[in-house]
Amino acid sequence: MRGAIFDRLQTEVVGARVLDLFAGTGALAIEALSRGAARATLVEQHPGLSKFLLRQLDALDLGDRTTVVADDARRFLTRSRSAEPFDLVLVDPPYAELSLYEAVLAGLIEHGCLATDAVVVIEYEKHRGRRPALAIPPELHCEAVRDHGQTALEFLRHTPIDP
Repeated sequence: MRGAIFDRLQTEVVGARVLDLFAGTGALAIEALSRGAARATLVEQHPGLSKFLLRQLDALDLGDRTTVVADDARRFLTRSRSAEPFDLVLVDPPYAELSLYEAVLAGLIEHGCLATDAVVVIEYEKHRGRRPALAIPPELHCEAVRDHGQTALEFLRHTPIDP
């Protein structure tokens, strides 16, 4: 999946400020950094994984370009008042928790976490070969869907709506 994401994005990753929600092992953020992202914020609510991430990022000499946040992704977004919005957001929550997708996507918009033209990549499990019913905010437009068996990647582009 990492290859599919970053092959699609190619040069858009270079210099990007990346937000990896539901970071897990940090593989997606680490890949983004290895492909030229400027910074990455990794959000992982599991305390053991958060500590592992800190050690792993330091071992890879990426500690100075990363921030690890041990928090729930929804709470992080409500508290996030980043000086600079994110250019690339990776959303890969547990597949069974569909409500997380909608909450996180809405939170990204509501709390001003996205730069204009930011890309949000969501990974989900297809149900009966189809995308689950997800409410996508109107500011996020689908640019591409890449199917990988029972899993799909959807690339959403942030285009703010003028008031």
